[in-house]
Amino acid sequence: MTNALVLVQLLTQGLTQLQGFGALLAKAHSEGRDVTDAELDACTAADDAARARLQALIDAKKGK
Repeated sequence: MTNALVLVQLLTQGLTQLQGFGALLAKAHSEGRDVTDAELDACTAADDAARARLQALIDAKKGK
């Protein structure tokens, strides 16, 4: 059961990130512009934070 919960958490985090990136692309497109470096930096920071959460989940699972 724990594995299923971790998998659902991972999928939810991934989909949330993908949705946010899609919204960013749609906004830039609707404004007729490219995505800015600052927006890409924000996506990178969000990705880094998600990667850290993923590693924490993996480490917690290994510890059990």
